[in-house]
Amino acid sequence: MRIPGLSLEGRVAIVTGARRGIGKETALVLAEAGADIAACDLVADSGELAAVADEIRQMGRRALTCGCDVRDRKNVANMVQNVADKFGKIDILVNNAGIGSPEGPTEPDTWAEREKDMLERMAHRGEQPMVNMYNEENWDAILGTNLRSVLLCTQAVTDAMVKNGRGAIANVSSVMAYSRGGAALSAYSVSKRGIVMLTEGLAADLAKYNIRVNAIAPGGIETEMMRYVWAYPERLQGLESKMLLGGKLLKPVTCAHLILFLVSDMAMYITGQTVSIDGGLMLAPGMS
Repeated sequence: MRIPGLSLEGRVAIVTGARRGIGKETALVLAEAGADIAACDLVADSGELAAVADEIRQMGRRALTCGCDVRDRKNVANMVQNVADKFGKIDILVNNAGIGSPEGPTEPDTWAEREKDMLERMAHRGEQPMVNMYNEENWDAILGTNLRSVLLCTQAVTDAMVKNGRGAIANVSSVMAYSRGGAALSAYSVSKRGIVMLTEGLAADLAKYNIRVNAIAPGGIETEMMRYVWAYPERLQGLESKMLLGGKLLKPVTCAHLILFLVSDMAMYITGQTVSIDGGLMLAPGMS
């Protein structure tokens, strides 16, 4: 066949950070392509994760929900063992879980308070070197959730994928991985740049076992983490004016479509790559 398929029929996928945003859409898209899904998230009792699993089951696929702190090795090991026991194997891992601030996942009901704190911090920028403003615990919280988790989850699934004789891993980085100047100093940017480098290292290490590792770098995506932009018309207009392709923030499902391609047989010889998906944002004047 000249055109390999996008079908994931008979495969099992773990998606972290799956209760909403890119993770939710990825879980649903992979299920629609035929995969059984383990939908995992730090917050497992809000009803959001259960709703995702219900949608998956309505497609005729098997679904499992897992509460998991991806920063904790034991939590991750237990989650992966649970999936393996339930589904018998693991073919796909999507490392999507991530935070933009040390307080943890952005929640709609706490946004106003966070926005106030952020504006207060920004008001004091320039009074001292930025590097002196960093709190070590905050730094560790972001690096642990966004970067260390990729290593922990990958380590946990490797044996199962080696046993299968194949595997596909997709990591979610960000266009902020390519920030320069002051923006490159943020723990978020550092964590996302680390994902790019870790993706390349893991790909080289695991290729001999027929395990592919790639990443996506989204930018200008309409997620809860971007509420600080889309909740304010002036900020939204400013960002969307730089979205050269379409002039609108991208929906999370566009990222899910790219992940589907990367974990499918259509990408069977692609590994170690980070693919940007930003509607041309980083091509806009002043963004590179």
